[in-house]
Amino acid sequence: MISGDPEEQTPCGPFSQSEMKILRELQRLLDEAYGHYFAFGDGYCKSSEGYMGLHFNNYFDRQDGEPLRIKGVDVYSYVLGPHRMHNFKSLSEALEAVRKWHAREMASDSEETW
Repeated sequence: MISGDPEEQTPCGPFSQSEMKILRELQRLLDEAYGHYFAFGDGYCKSSEGYMGLHFNNYFDRQDGEPLRIKGVDVYSYVLGPHRMHNFKSLSEALEAVRKWHAREMASDSEETW
């Protein structure tokens, strides 16, 4: 079993050190924002909260000599994002959005009334 702690996980397969760093940061930011939300928010959520999926280049790209690489990132976050499934073209694009969601959630006041 792989540990849920990103610091205990080591890079493997096609991931570079920089990609692993970004994946760990995405996971940390999401986990921290969800922790805050569940501690101070209304607790409403969907069962797929925090899901992250990676898209890789396809067979034809690889057959044309392109090395295996990440071509896209999915992040499911009904709670933090503007809609449920968020599709990004790169890890960097996903990290930029998740940083904004994290900042907004961490700045929210648990005493807010609607």
